[in-house]
Amino acid sequence: MKKIVLIIFLLSVVSQVKAEVTYLEILKNPTDLRLNLQYAKEQEKLGEFKNVIATLERLTALYPGNIDLKLYLLSVAVKTDSTEKVLRLIDEIRQSNEITDDVKKRVAQVFDDINKKRIDDEKTVARQKARQVVEEEEKKRENVASKDSKWTFYQDIGWKTALHSNVGNISSTKTQYSSGSIVNMAGVEGDNIETINTLTGIIYQIDDTSNLSMSIGTSSSEQNRGTTDENDTNTFSSSFSKFSNKNSLSASYSYTDTNTRRAADTYANNFNLNNTYSLNEIHKINGGLTFGTNKGNQNPSNATKRASNTWKQGYSVGYDVFIGEGAQNKISLKYSFTDTHAIANYNGYDDHTLSISYTENLPIGNFTISASETDKQYDEADSFVNSSITRDERSNTYTVSMNGSLGQFARSSMPDLKMNNFFTNQLNSLSYNLSWSETKNEGSLLQHNYNKETLNFGLTKRIYY
Repeated sequence: MKKIVLIIFLLSVVSQVKAEVTYLEILKNPTDLRLNLQYAKEQEKLGEFKNVIATLERLTALYPGNIDLKLYLLSVAVKTDSTEKVLRLIDEIRQSNEITDDVKKRVAQVFDDINKKRIDDEKTVARQKARQVVEEEEKKRENVASKDSKWTFYQDIGWKTALHSNVGNISSTKTQYSSGSIVNMAGVEGDNIETINTLTGIIYQIDDTSNLSMSIGTSSSEQNRGTTDENDTNTFSSSFSKFSNKNSLSASYSYTDTNTRRAADTYANNFNLNNTYSLNEIHKINGGLTFGTNKGNQNPSNATKRASNTWKQGYSVGYDVFIGEGAQNKISLKYSFTDTHAIANYNGYDDHTLSISYTENLPIGNFTISASETDKQYDEADSFVNSSITRDERSNTYTVSMNGSLGQFARSSMPDLKMNNFFTNQLNSLSYNLSWSETKNEGSLLQHNYNKETLNFGLTKRIYY
């Protein structure tokens, strides 16, 4: 681990690439107008018109009634000599009720000039007039987050399948401690779980530096061979984000009601406060605080559930360095500590986790490889398991993942394919997630010595209202 930290330090020292807003930040805040427009302007200055057009097309899909975004996109399309795109945008702008008649007349003249250009190739006049119209509207970009675009409503519909090599965490020796004695450990190993979910969300753009979001969701999981992981889950979450030139602050709360079908239901509350500060364009430090509770509905069939009720508090610190062309790739280091208390002390523990990850922005999506090491030390021995051994364990997890939109995949694999605006928007709002992970767990108790692998694949369709 020391070697890894040294390598990251050297990378951060020699890296000279600078960018105010990175593509990764855009992925985290896809509906934040201020951040997206800042990214578009910076990419335009760098001459990366492909990135500018992709960002503005996504924003026009989110806010179809915002004429200023279309004018901005029109100016970029003109610069790239994208005639078909210019004609489509001009037609949309001409039909809008949100611009003055004078601007409509001038846009109509541009339309006529471009049609003439297609016949006699007189490009200069048409492009110059188009630029004049757009340049006169440049000032409106700063006020693009108008009252009509402050609210964003969306619906997510998702499906996921998870293939497990050891879903029940069966020990490598197939044995466990019970009341101090070694007995056989039964259970399901290889299995798969399918989950369908839906989520309804709302984002309110308070101003150009802050937003508020809320969502409610429900999911249902079905297990193929076993039954212990089958559940119906309801969730509520909310968050507030505040941005400045160098600082990003977020506060979030979530409530989860997990209705396990053949065991006691559990209810979890979590509150998180996170902050990221930019030392400069490529170095960032972050930290956070977390508080939470987890309790179950003890009943005659689950008479000891109350003993596992917990409450926790913890913190995390991290460091990010952005590297590569456009600073679109990231190396992250993070340490977190959680102090968990329980009604029964044998369920309380201290948790130390150190993780490292590398994320690369590829044409088809974002590739991430990560590794983490977790140490758990429990408060006291569980007499129902073994009164002379206090539980402690170390876990190492390695993960490889790829996520993005099918729109990215289509543009990368079929660059010459021409699609209409509607179909493009549908692909851009259909995201995929693919991941593989391996966990190696070693513990002081027999039942906590196991290995497992998990393969996940999921699709999520987002519909904006």
